[in-house]
Amino acid sequence: MENKTGKPAAMPSAGKPAGRYLKYAIGEIVLVVIGILIALQINNWNQDRETIKLAKENYLNLLASLEQDSIKVQQTIKLNEKGLNALIKIIPLERNGELLELPQENLNDFLYDVSLTSRSFLPNSGIYNILTSNNGLELIKSDNLKALLIHLYDYLYKNYEIVDVSIEEKYVNQLSSIIKEKVGLVWQFTPEFSVIQPASPERFKEHYFELAYEARDLYSLVSYNINTLNQIEESISELLPLIRDEIKK
Repeated sequence: MENKTGKPAAMPSAGKPAGRYLKYAIGEIVLVVIGILIALQINNWNQDRETIKLAKENYLNLLASLEQDSIKVQQTIKLNEKGLNALIKIIPLERNGELLELPQENLNDFLYDVSLTSRSFLPNSGIYNILTSNNGLELIKSDNLKALLIHLYDYLYKNYEIVDVSIEEKYVNQLSSIIKEKVGLVWQFTPEFSVIQPASPERFKEHYFELAYEARDLYSLVSYNINTLNQIEESISELLPLIRDEIKK
């Protein structure tokens, strides 16, 4: 094919449509990449929001659990201290004349106070156990808060429990047996202290030294656990404001 000058007409360049297609394809790829990055960013935002939400739920559950523990540990300290004060009256090597002259009703009250040494603090460890089993502690960003939680639950609570088991066994198997079987006092909680069978002052005098011997053994264990309970209360008091601060963030 020739033009008016007699020269052959130029054929359309095959490279131009291909170049336009390549630019279009690159543009499509860029848009897809941008779309993927945006989707990933949104997904990360959603994950972060879920993580923050879950962490806050954990803090709220821990706070509620520790607030309950704080109340219970204070109550247990008061009861154990009352029981310890009763033990102090009977553990000297000489007979306590005041105890020996107690009328029946007051003797019942005294022996009931002795039983308060066996009152236990039962912590709410369920939330902490769930967190540790599900790697929930990783959501706690504060190293100080995490360390305090581990110290409380894995050291203080377990240390208290070990000694408390010894106290329970000693009281139930020895001291309580003397009070019920030899001195004669039997009571129940409905929900308060209620005497079913009163103590015998004569039998109390007869078994005084046997009772005193067991009380001496129990005294050191109860003293130790009261000290541990005070440490627990201090630890909880330190943790509560830190957890509240994390919830506010």
